[in-house]
Amino acid sequence: MTGRVPAYLSAVLLAVLVAVLTVIGTAGPASAHATLVSTDPAEGAVLPAAPSSVTFTFDEPVQLVPDGLLAFDAEGRRVDVEASAKGAEVTGRLPGDLDDGTYVVTWRAVSADGHPIAGSLTFHVGAPSAKVVPPQTGPAEPGAVPTVQGIVHGLDYAALLLAGGLAIFLGWTARGVRLPDDVRRRLVRVLRGSALVAVLAAAAAVPLAGAYQLGSGLDGVLDPGSFDPGLVQDDLQILALQAAGLGVAAWAAGQGRSSLVVDLVTALAVWSPALVGHTRAYEPSLLLVLTDALHLSAGAVWLGGLAGLVLTLPSIAGRPKDAARLLSRFSALAAGLLATLALTGVLLGWRIVGSWARLVEETYGRLLLVKVAVVLVVVAIAAYNRFRLVPRVGGDGGHDQRRRATGLVRRTVLAEATLLVAVLGITGFLTQKPPGGEAPGQAQTADTGVVTGLAGDDLKVLAVLDPGPGLQRRLIVQVQDLAGDPLDLYDAPAVALRSERVDLGEVPVVPTGSGTYTADVVFPHAGAWRLQVSIRVDAFTSPVTTVDLDVT
Repeated sequence: MTGRVPAYLSAVLLAVLVAVLTVIGTAGPASAHATLVSTDPAEGAVLPAAPSSVTFTFDEPVQLVPDGLLAFDAEGRRVDVEASAKGAEVTGRLPGDLDDGTYVVTWRAVSADGHPIAGSLTFHVGAPSAKVVPPQTGPAEPGAVPTVQGIVHGLDYAALLLAGGLAIFLGWTARGVRLPDDVRRRLVRVLRGSALVAVLAAAAAVPLAGAYQLGSGLDGVLDPGSFDPGLVQDDLQILALQAAGLGVAAWAAGQGRSSLVVDLVTALAVWSPALVGHTRAYEPSLLLVLTDALHLSAGAVWLGGLAGLVLTLPSIAGRPKDAARLLSRFSALAAGLLATLALTGVLLGWRIVGSWARLVEETYGRLLLVKVAVVLVVVAIAAYNRFRLVPRVGGDGGHDQRRRATGLVRRTVLAEATLLVAVLGITGFLTQKPPGGEAPGQAQTADTGVVTGLAGDDLKVLAVLDPGPGLQRRLIVQVQDLAGDPLDLYDAPAVALRSERVDLGEVPVVPTGSGTYTADVVFPHAGAWRLQVSIRVDAFTSPVTTVDLDVT
């Protein structure tokens, strides 16, 4: 075989290039983990009567985790809620006998990309409660789970691609090359060992995924809820594909057999992270899944080929013609692999990251840049190997010179393989750092919306901004005694608003209930505002209090 790129590889590269141009010309912005779009009732709303249900609407379909929707009253007591999720909507049916006061509904769901999101909704029935006890929902942070997941996924990627690549090396790249029996047995042992490591890593990833989505931390890895098939279905499918595909590959290699069926089953194992992985959450999903599968295939053939060369070259260094034949064959293949990896990597990175700024502003982007930098070093070593060392192996410099050149090639190939393993380790951590947000499990809404101030020795003022369009908001003010009961006043309080830049002065309020008043306010700008309330207890007494409002 010559150093030219084989015809079938040229066709593959042409197909990838056409796919890239098609995506660049037609695709819209890539998605990331789901975002809460709206709630009913709205955050901070003061309702005249208790709602029969609460609804959360997201920008993409989500899946509720067990106990993913919980409701609490102002004293932190659980309120029965019947939760359901359909597409992009999560609904919770509430009891019909809710008392007046403040209620908090917490939610936790899983995005289409497999990453959890969480938040809360606060609303008030009749009037806000004077005091709101934060609900006790248990742990909701992943702790060290993402780090452990990154290590496990990196180990799985490296072992998976090594096993799949060695199967291709034995079945195709080294076909026709006279390998000593002990070398072939060594290659089979390494293939089987890496296949075992890959399957064990895939098995460990199952409860880790469940604990991550539940937010239970490492202590929850062995909790039965972490094995819930509804949460870890994708990870179970990856485990099944890898166990079956790599099992067949290990058996076939030991028997010295190779066939299209064996290669296809092995390929399904190598493709498993793409078939049920995060790439499906980005558009156009079908093309990106195919691109990811091609990316994994190229990586497997390259890594397996490098490992095969490292294990094989010492035994055939005394046969320069065989060494030159094997190196020439892999070198021609590597040229196509390099182009495939570059094109598919650029396409995947471009669709997932979506902008140049996110390459430096987010952890995902920075990790991707580190990965690219390491790959460039690998490419430099590969180019030196291909154009400087490989020609010496088959050159006319004499037997000893060709043998020394074979040894040099082996050392540079070992360096390539080591750096590729490092790249796969980085890839493992990339799976746990979704672009578009550094902490997908962080609450998106968690404020009760109520601010409280004291006026005189025996009065309290509660204020809340009811969400409205833009900066047009409804302000609710309630005056209570120290026991939390609303008070009937001599006259409406004087309410004034100001910020560091604007003084709106006194705004008119309208009574809506005992001790409760509302005002429709158009704020000139967002940010911090000071609310001053002067309470008219009688004709001669008017205690004053000031509270801070955050207008967002």
